[in-house]
Amino acid sequence: MFSPIRRIAEALTPKTITLGTTLVFAGVGGAYALRLRDSLRQTNPRVIQSSVAVSDSLVDSTTVRRLVNPRSHGSKGDSHSIILSMCSGKNVASEKDLLSTFVTGFFSGPVFLPESIALTLFPLSKVSYDELTPTTDQKVIWSAKQLSDTQLPPISSILWGTFQVAEIEHSDNQASESTGSRAVIVFGDNKGSFAGCHRFSVKRLDTSTDNKADEIKFRLSLECLVCDPTSSEPKESEFLHKVHNNYSYFLFRDAVAHTKSRYNSLIESSH
Repeated sequence: MFSPIRRIAEALTPKTITLGTTLVFAGVGGAYALRLRDSLRQTNPRVIQSSVAVSDSLVDSTTVRRLVNPRSHGSKGDSHSIILSMCSGKNVASEKDLLSTFVTGFFSGPVFLPESIALTLFPLSKVSYDELTPTTDQKVIWSAKQLSDTQLPPISSILWGTFQVAEIEHSDNQASESTGSRAVIVFGDNKGSFAGCHRFSVKRLDTSTDNKADEIKFRLSLECLVCDPTSSEPKESEFLHKVHNNYSYFLFRDAVAHTKSRYNSLIESSH
Protein backbone atom coordinates (compact mmCIF):
# COMPACT_ATOMS: atom_id res chain seq x y z
CA MET A 1 0.00 0.00 0.00
CA PHE A 2 3.00 2.27 0.46
CA SER A 3 4.47 1.74 -3.01
CA PRO A 4 2.42 4.51 -4.74
CA ILE A 5 3.39 6.96 -2.00
CA ARG A 6 7.02 5.91 -2.31
CA ARG A 7 7.00 6.45 -6.07
CA ILE A 8 5.46 9.89 -5.61
CA ALA A 9 8.06 10.80 -2.99
CA GLU A 10 10.88 9.69 -5.27
CA ALA A 11 9.49 11.83 -8.08
CA LEU A 12 9.36 14.94 -5.92
CA THR A 13 12.75 16.37 -6.71
CA PRO A 14 13.46 20.08 -6.05
CA LYS A 15 13.03 20.70 -9.77
CA THR A 16 9.61 19.05 -9.97
CA ILE A 17 8.47 20.79 -6.78
CA THR A 18 9.51 24.17 -8.18
CA LEU A 19 7.81 23.45 -11.50
CA GLY A 20 4.65 22.24 -9.80
CA THR A 21 4.50 25.26 -7.53
CA THR A 22 4.99 27.58 -10.49
CA LEU A 23 2.18 25.89 -12.42
CA VAL A 24 -0.16 26.09 -9.43
CA PHE A 25 0.50 29.81 -8.94
CA ALA A 26 0.16 30.41 -12.67
CA GLY A 27 -3.17 28.61 -12.70
CA VAL A 28 -4.46 30.48 -9.67
CA GLY A 29 -3.19 33.78 -11.04
CA GLY A 30 -4.77 33.14 -14.41
CA ALA A 31 -8.12 32.26 -12.86
CA TYR A 32 -7.98 35.39 -10.69
CA ALA A 33 -7.12 37.58 -13.69
CA LEU A 34 -10.08 36.19 -15.64
CA ARG A 35 -12.44 36.76 -12.71
CA LEU A 36 -11.16 40.31 -12.30
CA ARG A 37 -11.53 41.04 -16.01
CA ASP A 38 -15.05 39.62 -16.16
CA SER A 39 -16.10 41.72 -13.16
CA LEU A 40 -14.68 45.04 -14.36
CA ARG A 41 -15.91 44.69 -17.92
CA GLN A 42 -19.53 44.72 -16.68
CA THR A 43 -19.35 48.47 -16.06
CA ASN A 44 -18.71 51.06 -18.74
CA PRO A 45 -16.08 53.52 -17.38
CA ARG A 46 -17.61 56.33 -19.45
CA VAL A 47 -20.78 56.39 -17.34
CA ILE A 48 -18.91 56.67 -14.03
CA GLN A 49 -18.43 60.10 -12.50
CA SER A 50 -15.29 60.41 -10.37
CA SER A 51 -13.79 63.21 -8.32
CA VAL A 52 -10.80 63.73 -6.01
CA ALA A 53 -13.11 65.34 -3.48
CA VAL A 54 -16.07 64.35 -1.32
CA SER A 55 -19.41 66.03 -0.73
CA ASP A 56 -19.98 68.59 2.02
CA SER A 57 -22.65 66.30 3.40
CA LEU A 58 -20.01 63.68 4.19
CA VAL A 59 -17.55 66.19 5.66
CA ASP A 60 -20.32 67.59 7.88
CA SER A 61 -21.88 64.23 8.69
CA THR A 62 -22.27 62.97 12.24
CA THR A 63 -19.88 60.08 11.66
CA VAL A 64 -17.06 62.30 10.41
CA ARG A 65 -17.64 65.05 12.98
CA ARG A 66 -18.01 62.70 15.93
CA LEU A 67 -15.71 59.81 15.04
CA VAL A 68 -13.30 60.25 12.14
CA ASN A 69 -12.37 63.93 12.28
CA PRO A 70 -13.75 65.55 15.45
CA ARG A 71 -11.17 68.36 15.35
CA SER A 72 -11.93 69.26 11.72
CA HIS A 73 -8.36 68.70 10.58
CA GLY A 74 -7.35 68.70 6.94
CA SER A 75 -8.60 65.69 5.02
CA LYS A 76 -8.43 64.11 1.58
CA GLY A 77 -10.92 62.02 -0.29
CA ASP A 78 -12.39 60.80 -3.53
CA SER A 79 -15.81 59.85 -4.82
CA HIS A 80 -17.37 57.77 -7.57
CA SER A 81 -20.97 57.47 -8.72
CA ILE A 82 -23.08 55.88 -11.42
CA ILE A 83 -26.74 55.93 -12.41
CA LEU A 84 -28.42 52.59 -12.98
CA SER A 85 -31.68 52.40 -14.91
CA MET A 86 -34.10 49.62 -14.03
CA CYS A 87 -37.32 48.43 -15.53
CA SER A 88 -40.25 49.25 -13.27
CA GLY A 89 -42.49 46.46 -12.11
CA LYS A 90 -43.43 44.28 -9.19
CA ASN A 91 -39.90 43.01 -8.61
CA VAL A 92 -38.09 46.35 -8.71
CA ALA A 93 -35.35 46.64 -6.12
CA SER A 94 -35.58 49.03 -3.18
CA GLU A 95 -32.83 51.36 -2.00
CA LYS A 96 -32.32 49.08 0.99
CA ASP A 97 -31.85 46.02 -1.21
CA LEU A 98 -29.45 47.79 -3.56
CA LEU A 99 -27.42 49.21 -0.67
CA SER A 100 -26.88 45.77 0.87
CA THR A 101 -25.84 44.31 -2.47
CA PHE A 102 -23.60 47.30 -3.19
CA VAL A 103 -21.70 46.92 0.10
CA THR A 104 -21.41 43.15 -0.31
CA GLY A 105 -19.99 43.60 -3.80
CA PHE A 106 -17.36 45.99 -2.47
CA PHE A 107 -16.03 43.48 0.06
CA SER A 108 -16.59 40.23 -1.86
CA GLY A 109 -15.22 40.97 -5.33
CA PRO A 110 -11.85 40.11 -6.89
CA VAL A 111 -10.48 43.64 -6.39
CA PHE A 112 -10.76 43.43 -2.58
CA LEU A 113 -9.72 39.75 -2.48
CA PRO A 114 -5.94 40.30 -2.10
CA GLU A 115 -6.52 42.80 0.71
CA SER A 116 -8.91 40.45 2.50
CA ILE A 117 -6.34 37.64 2.33
CA ALA A 118 -3.60 39.92 3.64
CA LEU A 119 -5.80 41.18 6.49
CA THR A 120 -6.68 37.59 7.42
CA LEU A 121 -3.09 36.35 7.39
CA PHE A 122 -1.53 39.47 8.90
CA PRO A 123 -4.13 41.19 11.13
CA LEU A 124 -1.88 44.09 12.04
CA SER A 125 -4.28 46.99 11.52
CA LYS A 126 -7.12 47.16 14.03
CA VAL A 127 -10.06 49.53 13.80
CA SER A 128 -10.57 51.45 17.05
CA TYR A 129 -13.20 54.08 17.83
CA ASP A 130 -14.18 54.68 21.44
CA GLU A 131 -17.60 56.02 20.49
CA LEU A 132 -18.53 52.77 18.72
CA THR A 133 -19.60 50.60 21.62
CA PRO A 134 -20.30 46.88 21.16
CA THR A 135 -23.89 45.84 20.51
CA THR A 136 -25.68 42.57 21.13
CA ASP A 137 -26.25 41.88 17.44
CA GLN A 138 -22.93 43.04 16.02
CA LYS A 139 -21.00 40.58 13.87
CA VAL A 140 -17.33 39.79 13.40
CA ILE A 141 -16.77 39.09 9.71
CA TRP A 142 -13.71 37.39 8.26
CA SER A 143 -15.18 35.94 5.08
CA ALA A 144 -17.19 37.31 2.16
CA LYS A 145 -19.55 34.36 2.67
CA GLN A 146 -20.72 36.02 5.90
CA LEU A 147 -22.04 39.02 3.95
CA SER A 148 -25.59 39.21 2.63
CA ASP A 149 -27.07 40.76 -0.50
CA THR A 150 -30.29 41.46 1.38
CA GLN A 151 -29.14 42.73 4.77
CA LEU A 152 -26.29 44.94 5.93
CA PRO A 153 -24.09 43.93 8.88
CA PRO A 154 -25.47 45.52 12.08
CA ILE A 155 -24.02 48.68 13.58
CA SER A 156 -20.60 48.14 15.23
CA SER A 157 -19.93 44.98 13.21
CA ILE A 158 -16.24 44.54 12.40
CA LEU A 159 -15.04 43.35 9.01
CA TRP A 160 -11.60 41.76 8.66
CA GLY A 161 -10.56 43.41 11.91
CA THR A 162 -10.02 46.67 10.04
CA PHE A 163 -13.44 48.09 9.11
CA GLN A 164 -16.40 48.85 11.37
CA VAL A 165 -19.99 49.72 10.54
CA ALA A 166 -20.64 53.14 12.06
CA GLU A 167 -23.90 54.28 10.50
CA ILE A 168 -26.86 52.86 8.59
CA GLU A 169 -29.71 55.05 7.41
CA HIS A 170 -32.62 54.10 5.18
CA SER A 171 -34.90 56.64 3.54
CA ASP A 172 -38.56 56.88 4.43
CA ASN A 173 -40.55 54.89 1.88
CA GLN A 174 -43.56 57.12 2.57
CA ALA A 175 -41.73 60.36 1.77
CA SER A 176 -42.65 62.16 -1.43
CA GLU A 177 -38.98 62.53 -2.37
CA SER A 178 -36.25 60.05 -1.51
CA THR A 179 -33.44 61.28 0.72
CA GLY A 180 -31.36 58.22 -0.09
CA SER A 181 -30.11 55.27 1.92
CA ARG A 182 -26.55 55.03 3.15
CA ALA A 183 -24.06 53.02 5.16
CA VAL A 184 -20.83 54.42 6.60
CA ILE A 185 -17.95 52.10 7.42
CA VAL A 186 -14.97 53.51 9.30
CA PHE A 187 -11.37 52.34 9.48
CA GLY A 188 -8.25 53.40 11.36
CA ASP A 189 -8.03 54.82 14.87
CA ASN A 190 -9.38 58.14 16.12
CA LYS A 191 -6.50 58.30 18.62
CA GLY A 192 -3.84 57.47 16.07
CA SER A 193 -2.47 59.24 13.02
CA PHE A 194 -4.80 57.65 10.47
CA ALA A 195 -8.58 57.51 10.32
CA GLY A 196 -11.14 57.41 7.56
CA CYS A 197 -14.43 56.13 6.26
CA HIS A 198 -16.25 54.76 3.23
CA ARG A 199 -19.79 56.00 2.65
CA PHE A 200 -22.01 53.89 0.40
CA SER A 201 -25.13 55.65 -0.86
CA VAL A 202 -28.12 54.62 -2.97
CA LYS A 203 -30.77 57.13 -3.99
CA ARG A 204 -33.82 56.66 -6.14
CA LEU A 205 -34.05 59.55 -8.59
CA ASP A 206 -37.11 61.48 -9.64
CA THR A 207 -38.03 60.37 -13.17
CA SER A 208 -41.39 62.15 -13.38
CA THR A 209 -40.08 64.47 -16.09
CA ASP A 210 -38.57 61.67 -18.18
CA ASN A 211 -40.31 60.22 -21.19
CA LYS A 212 -39.69 56.64 -20.11
CA ALA A 213 -42.51 55.86 -17.71
CA ASP A 214 -41.40 52.24 -17.34
CA GLU A 215 -37.92 53.18 -16.10
CA ILE A 216 -36.63 53.73 -12.57
CA LYS A 217 -33.23 55.26 -11.90
CA PHE A 218 -30.92 54.89 -8.92
CA ARG A 219 -27.67 56.69 -8.18
CA LEU A 220 -25.03 54.53 -6.51
CA SER A 221 -22.20 56.47 -4.87
CA LEU A 222 -19.02 55.67 -2.99
CA GLU A 223 -17.16 58.36 -1.05
CA CYS A 224 -13.87 57.83 0.77
CA LEU A 225 -12.36 60.26 3.28
CA VAL A 226 -9.07 60.00 5.21
CA CYS A 227 -7.37 62.30 7.72
CA ASP A 228 -4.92 62.48 10.60
CA PRO A 229 -7.01 63.11 13.75
CA THR A 230 -3.88 64.22 15.61
CA SER A 231 -2.57 66.77 13.12
CA SER A 232 -4.01 69.65 11.13
CA GLU A 233 -2.08 68.59 8.04
CA PRO A 234 -2.87 65.28 6.30
CA LYS A 235 0.27 63.13 6.04
CA GLU A 236 -0.83 61.22 2.95
CA SER A 237 1.26 62.28 -0.06
CA GLU A 238 -0.26 63.20 -3.40
CA PHE A 239 1.13 59.98 -4.85
CA LEU A 240 -0.54 57.83 -2.19
CA HIS A 241 -3.73 59.81 -2.62
CA LYS A 242 -3.74 59.00 -6.35
CA VAL A 243 -3.05 55.34 -5.62
CA HIS A 244 -5.95 55.25 -3.15
CA ASN A 245 -8.17 57.05 -5.65
CA ASN A 246 -7.44 54.46 -8.34
CA TYR A 247 -7.94 51.60 -5.89
CA SER A 248 -11.30 52.93 -4.70
CA TYR A 249 -12.32 53.42 -8.34
CA PHE A 250 -11.78 49.74 -9.11
CA LEU A 251 -13.45 48.71 -5.85
CA PHE A 252 -16.43 50.82 -6.89
CA ARG A 253 -16.58 49.18 -10.32
CA ASP A 254 -16.42 45.77 -8.65
CA ALA A 255 -19.27 46.68 -6.30
CA VAL A 256 -21.38 47.96 -9.20
CA ALA A 257 -20.65 44.81 -11.20
CA HIS A 258 -21.90 42.66 -8.32
CA THR A 259 -25.05 44.78 -8.04
CA LYS A 260 -25.73 44.54 -11.76
CA SER A 261 -25.15 40.80 -11.69
CA ARG A 262 -27.74 40.28 -8.95
CA TYR A 263 -30.35 42.48 -10.67
CA ASN A 264 -29.36 41.59 -14.21
CA SER A 265 -32.92 41.01 -15.37
CA LEU A 266 -33.97 44.53 -14.31
CA ILE A 267 -30.96 46.68 -15.20
CA GLU A 268 -30.59 48.05 -18.71
CA SER A 269 -27.54 46.69 -20.50
CA SER A 270 -26.18 50.08 -21.65
CA HIS A 271 -24.61 50.87 -18.24
